[in-house]
Parts: sequence; C-alpha cells; structure tokens
Amino acid sequence: MTVNVVIVGEGQTEETFVRDVLAPELASHGVHAESRLIKTSKHGRGGGLNLDRVRFALRQVLLQRSDTYVTTLFDLYGLGPTFPGFAESRHSSPRSRAARIENLLADDVVTHARCRRDRFVPHVQPHEFEALLFSDIRRFGEVDAGWAVFESDLDRVRTAFETPEHINDSPLTAPSKRLASLLRPKYDKVRHGPALAHRIGLHKIRAACPHFDAWIHRLINLQPL
Repeated sequence: MTVNVVIVGEGQTEETFVRDVLAPELASHGVHAESRLIKTSKHGRGGGLNLDRVRFALRQVLLQRSDTYVTTLFDLYGLGPTFPGFAESRHSSPRSRAARIENLLADDVVTHARCRRDRFVPHVQPHEFEALLFSDIRRFGEVDAGWAVFESDLDRVRTAFETPEHINDSPLTAPSKRLASLLRPKYDKVRHGPALAHRIGLHKIRAACPHFDAWIHRLINLQPL
C-alpha cells in the first residue's frame, strides 16, 4: 500500500529537487511524494516565509486529505523571528536549532489544523538547501565545466566545517552566498541547484548531512494511514 506525502517548499529549487531527486528515491520505498509551494502573494510563490503564511498553507494541505502525510522543506536561513524557537535557539548548533524549531512548529500547526500529530513531519534544513551541494564538491565541474577550476576554493569551504550543514548563515557567508561569490559562470539557484543534487546523489548527501538524513529516514519509514 502506497504512502502519500506532500512536501511543502519555498520555491522552484525545492520543487524541482523533490520532483527530480527526492521523489524517485522515495518511490523505491513505496512512498509517493509530490511538492507544493507556499504562496507568498496573490500572484507569486516562493520565499518570504512567515509563520502566519506557513500555518495557513500547511493547514489547508492537511485538511484536504486525511490519508496523506505533510512535510516541509524550509531553509533555516530563510526563516525569521515569527517562527517559534527562532530567536532563543540562535546560539544552538545548527541541528539542535533546526530540531527545536521543527518541534515547536509541529505543535503550532497541529493545534491549528486539528489533525493527528503523526501526519505532520516538519523539516527545516540547516542552514539552506545549498548546504547539501557541499556534500561532494567534485560534481560542480560536471554541471558546468568552467567550475572545475574552483574545486580547491569549494574544498576549503567544506573542510572548514564539521558537516555541510554547519556552513554558517551570515548574509555574506551562507552556502548560497558562497557559491554566488566563488563561481564563474555565476551559480543559478533554480537551474544549477537540483542538477548538482542529482549529480551528487541522495546517498552521498545523506552520508554528509545528518539532519537531512534523519528526515529522509523518517519519510521512507512512514506507514500507510
């Protein structure tokens, strides 16, 4: 019996990543995954997250079908003080901070949606999606041949941190900011991000990124509702 999961994300990068990389792997474990994007305005989608908007979107998805799990793919870097636990966890480790926000978000969403708690599986990625791409910097040159010369620069960033998920969240040094400043031709989030993740593969990403790995482990072990 198939397990159905809706993965609610921030933008096109996450949507493509779910479709091209994550969904095929989950399908091999009997989990059917589809992505949804948070609406940020009347005419636009992606980015600009706040708790009210997230709460409303997740409640709508949870109420649509009672036999479907709902999870999230949000960047810790993209959240703000409206999210419970965001401010007080600022000095915690990336994984502890993400877990704290996830637990409090689950409390909030389940209360407002009045659904079974096990149906909502929150995931907040430390510090953002691009951290996953540092799991194997050798793949950058395969996506764009011009990037091969920057392998040593990317390696210096990676080796300076315990895991890719520890690469920090300063507006100048967050993973995506580092890629934008290092790479020529310039890194394009929507075009290059999912392509790099596909080249690296979920196996290597999971091995390098423990918080991400724990999320995938939960998803592939979900039981039919």
